[in-house]
Amino acid sequence: MAVNKVEKLIINLDMQKPVVCNWDECDRLSRTSHQVRLHEHQGSCDSVQAQYGRHVIMSFCSDSHLDYWIASSGWRAHDTAARNRGQIYGQHSAGMKRSML
Repeated sequence: MAVNKVEKLIINLDMQKPVVCNWDECDRLSRTSHQVRLHEHQGSCDSVQAQYGRHVIMSFCSDSHLDYWIASSGWRAHDTAARNRGQIYGQHSAGMKRSML
């Protein structure tokens, strides 16, 4: 049984414009259902102060572009490179079926 999901556009309130997908080759608009939160700080999230770090939310247009970004960033990039003969950019994470994208 197929279920429809609501995917709202993300609007930058300062510029009054929709946010573009964070995958660098894409110019489609970001959706609320395809987001990831980055932690640019050390320690627990309870101890985050403005001068020591922040949280950043990256948004994408699709699950495919979200997965590309996750597989090519941080410690996951090492795993992606090992599985794909050194290639990191534009590779899906392990177990991601291309037919479902």
